[in-house]
Amino acid sequence: MSVTRTVLDLFRIHARQRPLSPAVIDGDRSVGYAQLDRDSDTIAAHLIRRGIGPGDIVPLICESSIGLITGLLGIVKSGAAYAPIDDGYPDARKRYIVERTGSGLVLCSPGAWADENLEVLDVDRLVGESMPGLERNPTASDIAYVIFTSGTSGLPKGVVVEHAALENLIAWHNREFAVDSDSRAPLMAKIGFDVSQWEIWSTLCAGASLYLLDRAVRVDADALVQFYTHNSITHAFVPTVMVPDVVSAARGGATELRYLFCAGEKLNPIDLDGLGCPLVDYYGPTEATIFATARRVPSARLGMPYSIGTPVAGASVRILDEALSPVAPGEIGELCIGGPGLARGYLDNDALSRERFVSVGGQRLYRSGDMARELPDGDIQFLGRRDEQIKIRGNRVELGEIEAALQVLPGVRQAAVAATAPDDPGRKQIVAFLTLEPSDEIHGEALQSALHAQLSKTLPDYMIPSNFVEVDGFALTPNGKIDKIALLDGWTKRRPSGTAMTDCTEPQAQIAASFARLLGHSDFGLDDSFFALGGQSLLAARLIKDIAETQQAKAYVRDIYDFPSVRTLAAELERRCGRAIPASDAEPARALQADVHLIEGTQFAPGYIASQLTAPRHVLLTGAAGFVGAHLLCELLASTAATIHCPVRAPDDRAAGERLRSVLAKYLLEPDGDSLLRVRAYPADLAEPRLGLGAYDHDYLAEAVDVVYHSASAVNFIQPYSYMRRDNVQGLREILAFCARCRTKPLALLSTISVYSWGHLHTGKQVMREDDDIDQNLPAVTTDIGYVRSKWVMEKIADLAVTLGLPLMTFRLGYATFNRRTGCCADYQWWSRLVRTCLSHGTLPELHDLREGLTTVDYMTRAIAHISRNPEALGKKFNLIHSDGNNLTLLEFFEKLEAATGRRLRRLSYRDWRAQWENDPDAPLYPLLSLFKDSMYDGLSTVELYQNTYRWDCSNVHEFLRGSDIAEPCFNEEELLRYVRRSIGQVSIESFASSHFESPRLF
Repeated sequence: MSVTRTVLDLFRIHARQRPLSPAVIDGDRSVGYAQLDRDSDTIAAHLIRRGIGPGDIVPLICESSIGLITGLLGIVKSGAAYAPIDDGYPDARKRYIVERTGSGLVLCSPGAWADENLEVLDVDRLVGESMPGLERNPTASDIAYVIFTSGTSGLPKGVVVEHAALENLIAWHNREFAVDSDSRAPLMAKIGFDVSQWEIWSTLCAGASLYLLDRAVRVDADALVQFYTHNSITHAFVPTVMVPDVVSAARGGATELRYLFCAGEKLNPIDLDGLGCPLVDYYGPTEATIFATARRVPSARLGMPYSIGTPVAGASVRILDEALSPVAPGEIGELCIGGPGLARGYLDNDALSRERFVSVGGQRLYRSGDMARELPDGDIQFLGRRDEQIKIRGNRVELGEIEAALQVLPGVRQAAVAATAPDDPGRKQIVAFLTLEPSDEIHGEALQSALHAQLSKTLPDYMIPSNFVEVDGFALTPNGKIDKIALLDGWTKRRPSGTAMTDCTEPQAQIAASFARLLGHSDFGLDDSFFALGGQSLLAARLIKDIAETQQAKAYVRDIYDFPSVRTLAAELERRCGRAIPASDAEPARALQADVHLIEGTQFAPGYIASQLTAPRHVLLTGAAGFVGAHLLCELLASTAATIHCPVRAPDDRAAGERLRSVLAKYLLEPDGDSLLRVRAYPADLAEPRLGLGAYDHDYLAEAVDVVYHSASAVNFIQPYSYMRRDNVQGLREILAFCARCRTKPLALLSTISVYSWGHLHTGKQVMREDDDIDQNLPAVTTDIGYVRSKWVMEKIADLAVTLGLPLMTFRLGYATFNRRTGCCADYQWWSRLVRTCLSHGTLPELHDLREGLTTVDYMTRAIAHISRNPEALGKKFNLIHSDGNNLTLLEFFEKLEAATGRRLRRLSYRDWRAQWENDPDAPLYPLLSLFKDSMYDGLSTVELYQNTYRWDCSNVHEFLRGSDIAEPCFNEEELLRYVRRSIGQVSIESFASSHFESPRLF
């Protein structure tokens, strides 16, 4: 039904029906509806006499006053639109907005504006000058107001909003939240923020009372709640940043609030118990007329996932990809908004209007620039601005996700996360600004260490802030949002940038200078870890290169992990001075063998029964937040009726559950029906005693669990064994202790085909059978990467447990390239970075018979779930890779990819191919340069050593899958195209589209 009334029509109804009811209250002064109607008629008459009418835009520069409301109404009654300008704006910004309106006059508060070139009208003076009534009735298609918001050019852009759109939202809101003539609401937002238009018109259209706030009250949560109580406020808005303080102040109080509203930024989980009224979180850009979605916020203790709710007031929300095609449910895309709330466009900027307001399938949509995804219940989860989606070491990072992780940590009151923008993108850093609870006693370096350690349990290393900065409070932008630019500017100015280290040797000073060049500051000491200072693998590669060039010393990326401080690295390089560089990086075999032991007292009692595998009631699955583990979780839900218990790195139960839900959504995994009700998530740390579980949870699970699937593993291709040892080796020891506690539980251990390493160089064999002793490959393992060493030790520890009575089956996984149905891959793995690099450069390295055991994650996890139900599998090893004829080499895989995409990749010698990207910090493979360059054995890098490797026997896998419908993948064209589209990225997609395809929509 078309809208024929306007907000002015609704106001006039109440002016006639409730002439003496208070419309606006400003301290001891108030004005009733009839008086406000008469005064605004006078303003309208003055404007009409000056030629103002439909199509005009009148700047309105006012403080929060009765004159503001009178002037606003008067402009609307003249038939013109108003452009509200905050009296607190800098003069230059005011002048720019006034000029953009094209108006010959300005309406303002007394003394708010002076301009020799324009007529400046004082609202209060005009009201006092009698004028015969003249007014017009705007139509629904006329402009109601123009709000100027921040623009990417640095200049404000005007958003043109029609009466129909404004009335549509106001009418819906007042119906939904029972705003009526008995309601009382404060004007909280500044007039330059579009939320103020909703606050003003919501009350005036309902015959309610609008209370004006002093600035001192507006910024003080305690004073604000006292104001609510004293004035019997029923409906109130506060900016998101103030919600925790206002809720705390209102909890258990005597306010008459019926609803508390918030908007402006992402709302972190908050405990609402005792608030006494619902909290409603609104979301919407100015271009969609203030709000487009809303959610009644649940208390944080319920553990519900964050969302911005569902569309309101007839709005429609669609989540689209870059090509404006719908993304799959759960996948991230741009939030696009349609419906009756859309603005007309941008003032005098048709090009920008066409860019942001688009037609998709015949529907007009606004491209918000916000990233979001649809949750399983249909709610929309806002993830942050597209321009806040940054790249760190080639990884896409949502700053909002880091803020959410910080917000749930003990002692953190509020968090804001920003990224620096240095000239060199490789030095980009994430900085977290925090306000702490008054009771928190940890500060300074202790706080840095504590927060770093806690975030390490839930976030990958590239998402952990390099600095945690304590602040007393957050400065706000004029629109009520946290001013991150001001936070970064203040922090940068306080931070030393030069090399300030004293009392050090010359080699130490040189290394310190390298640290400072790469980190962009010298705020560190001799013993501070490079990684604790904000270093990461990308900077580590560049740091070693810098040190090698300035000191003429041979150094490896792994050195910065083993010797992470200025003092230890300088000492190691001095120790090497004059000595030959070792031809390989070998871990003494005895060091690995010494780690092959169990926790003292681990004993496996007899009594295991077959039904623990064939019909398990309770399953413990580790690593469910990983790529393979998440898929295995879904397979176990589909193939058993068991409750699946998942220990997850997280600070609490709520965060553990949210992390699992997030991972399933990320990989587009949708377990059938209500099966997720059988999943239990626990905050845990597997390397800690009792798996880091609470005593009750640990003891309950030790008694209830029938079988354990151990999929958890720290995966890193650079860090040395010493870094991998805790999570992988000690973590397995704790899992084995759990398997032994209360009753013996069978273990399905997920290992890797890489435990064979490049053993062919030492054994001279061509085939490794599943039951071959992996000890024969130890000489190769000791020179392989730290991850492979840790997995070899893990297998040996598990085999030792078998001799003590553990029922064990071991799955040696190949490379889980992608999921055939979704095309999703593990973006932290190296293979997708290799594919992206090759497609980007259009080249391929000539590596002979390099095999990674390529397969798909769906085949892998279906096979594990099927085989592990068979008790006969106990005591056996399963090489989960493809049979020999289908076990693709690197070149064979890329030949299939070429056939699927129609693109030919030029073959280059290995070193020529590497030279294309080894000096480019933005290259996808640059963080993993050591895999491709560092000498590991006989002058060859890790990648080169995996040429001409073993053929792996997989007879046990074939035997135990016989009779099932589980077959090896063949990497057909449809699957490969889906993989490229979903996981490889826009660079290669655009390249294909422009060079080889008629339409980019193929991707």
